Amino acid sequence: MGDQSPSHSDYSSSVESSNYFQQCKYIHEVELVNMKLQMRILETHLETKDRLLRNLEDIIDEQETRIANMEDFIQGRTAAYTPSTVMLHGISALSLDFGSLSEENLRLKEALRAGQRKERINELMEADEDYESDMTSVSGECDSARNGNSDVMSQSAIVASKARAFIDEHQISRLKRCAEELKNEKDELKRLSQDMKDAFTVCMGEVKLLLESKTVDFFKVLMERYKAEMERRKTLHNQLVELNGNIRVFYRIRPLLSIRDQAAIRIDSMDEGVVHLEHSSGRKTSRAADFVIPTKYSQNEIFDKVSPIVTSCIDGYNVCIFAYGHTGSGKTYTMEGPSEDPGINQRAILQLFEASQERGNDIEYTIKLSMIEIYNDKIRDLLSTSSSTSSSLTLRRDDSGHLSIPGLECRQVTSPSDVTNVLKEGSTSRVVAATDANANSSRSHVIVRVNVHAKNNVTGTTTIGRLNLVDLAGSERVSQTNATGQLLKEAQAINKSLSELGNVVFALRQGQKHVPFRNCVLTRLLEDSLHGDSKTLVLVHISPEETHVCESISSINFAEKIGQVQMKGPAAFKRAESVRKSTGVGRKDASPQTTPKKTNKLN
Repeated sequence: MGDQSPSHSDYSSSVESSNYFQQCKYIHEVELVNMKLQMRILETHLETKDRLLRNLEDIIDEQETRIANMEDFIQGRTAAYTPSTVMLHGISALSLDFGSLSEENLRLKEALRAGQRKERINELMEADEDYESDMTSVSGECDSARNGNSDVMSQSAIVASKARAFIDEHQISRLKRCAEELKNEKDELKRLSQDMKDAFTVCMGEVKLLLESKTVDFFKVLMERYKAEMERRKTLHNQLVELNGNIRVFYRIRPLLSIRDQAAIRIDSMDEGVVHLEHSSGRKTSRAADFVIPTKYSQNEIFDKVSPIVTSCIDGYNVCIFAYGHTGSGKTYTMEGPSEDPGINQRAILQLFEASQERGNDIEYTIKLSMIEIYNDKIRDLLSTSSSTSSSLTLRRDDSGHLSIPGLECRQVTSPSDVTNVLKEGSTSRVVAATDANANSSRSHVIVRVNVHAKNNVTGTTTIGRLNLVDLAGSERVSQTNATGQLLKEAQAINKSLSELGNVVFALRQGQKHVPFRNCVLTRLLEDSLHGDSKTLVLVHISPEETHVCESISSINFAEKIGQVQMKGPAAFKRAESVRKSTGVGRKDASPQTTPKKTNKLN
């Protein structure tokens, strides 16, 4: 019994809830019927009013007709008036009766409505009694079901709890209050969110300004460090080159032309910077240089030794590489070389391309190429197609004080194929002739001028470097070549320019105030490459045959003069001094039979 009492109370609550719902339903239906009856009454009343209005209109028409008849009677146009009068009185009486009938009709409709309401109430009461009887039977069934099935009771309890929650007006009002509070909190959150957005915008603006100022300062520091690092790199590379000497001298000994010839010059097996000469008299001497290129070296291996000085051109220095030697010693082969195995000219320019590509992210390079020939102390443009410009050009100083050649054609090169084509075009215009010393002797000095314009996209600075690749004409003994006429004139011009080059080198070596650069066109062109912070490499070409010993000694003497034009003493010069002390032979100790006269020294 104790377990069944809560269930019974739940069931009673459910019954009460059901009765409440049923009563609400009846009340609602009664109100709906009342509204419908009122609508019908109003509609009937309106219809009655409409009929009365129509009747009034008919009466007015009759009165107007009556007035017209009376006017006709007065004027004698009609007979007696009595029948019409009787008829009109009858119509008026009918109108009054109709009005009373309308009022009675309204009373009847009101009574009908009241009767229908009572009838509906009786029907609802009968339905309520039926419902109560049904609920009683359902209550009995629920009792039996509750005693026999606990699951049904639990479901009934759930339904009852839902019904109570649904009809609980207090909970509904509380939910409404909660909804209102949530709405207010939502509005408050929106306001706070907007305030946070505004504050965040202000904060981000301040952070942006701070970052911009810090970024500018940091960028300035990076720029200063970058400039310092670039300058340090250039300085270190320049110091590395200067340690070897601003003017370096390499010897290249040409291989023997015939296996029957005897070599009078050989390289020291223990020191790659010393050569030994054996004179026809049997006396032996030794000479030193920065490096002696072995005869077995290929063109590529030779350029590996030359390439460090080429890099200085990228850094804005003037660089000059020139080949010196007597006719037939292999100068043109070293500088130009065959198409399948090119020489220093093409390899040096290609190295400039490679270096510019490595630094291309920060620095923009422009490489321009020109080729000139000094023939009989006159300048010719080897790339010009015009006869007027290729015949003769002049040297002038520009506003910056640098030497320039107005009218000289410069070709911008952007690829290795461009370099090959330009060099090939210029080489075909060079003046050559056959002599007793060389069947294809160069009769002029050829200078390949490479201008490198570098613009640093980071710092905005620009530098201009120049690379001069010089293939000097071969020095000749007039007595040996048997030159006459035009060939004699060419030989004299060649020897004079080489002699003036020796005088310039001698003046630089002695530290003289006046250096005779203006004595010939060749020295004027090489002025920027022989003093200051310029880098110069002299490739002295030597023929190993015994018949060319005098010419080889002359070339070596010239190279030793150039090698002494240094701001600092190089290791090669010290090594040369040690060689002289060990052998007892100096530049001035050569016997008359082994040392050419002054007029032939640079021939």
